[in-house]
Amino acid sequence: MEGEHWMEIRSERKKGLSYKAIAEKHGIDWRTAKKYSESDEKPVYRLKEPKRSKLDKFKPKIDLMLEEAPYSAVVVMDRLAETETNFNCGYSTVKNYVRKKKGEHENKATVRFETMPGLQGQVDWGFFENYTVEINGDIKNFTAF
Repeated sequence: MEGEHWMEIRSERKKGLSYKAIAEKHGIDWRTAKKYSESDEKPVYRLKEPKRSKLDKFKPKIDLMLEEAPYSAVVVMDRLAETETNFNCGYSTVKNYVRKKKGEHENKATVRFETMPGLQGQVDWGFFENYTVEINGDIKNFTAF
């Protein structure tokens, strides 16, 4: 609620309006009208702690995927559905998180560095979405090192 409403509520109460009348006029609960009319300062609402999300336990895995490559939310969702047995998040939840994280990754600069031959090695890990392999009777996604 904006500051002018808070001042208006205080003023209306001083004029003798009941909490119920104030609440009906402003479309708020009577307890809120009472709180605002008795408050010397505009009440400020803050969450005690961030709201929990179904996606919280999967965020580290999503972050790793997005560091690997700028996957779309559809790909991230498909991979989580394949690999996680208890994954039950909606697409929009995944999409919003992926969009936020991609924005953060775009702002990061990559620093390239070179070393003398033989001091360091570099390898890549690949994931082939359209291929599977059978290992001991189990079908697994095909990856390469």
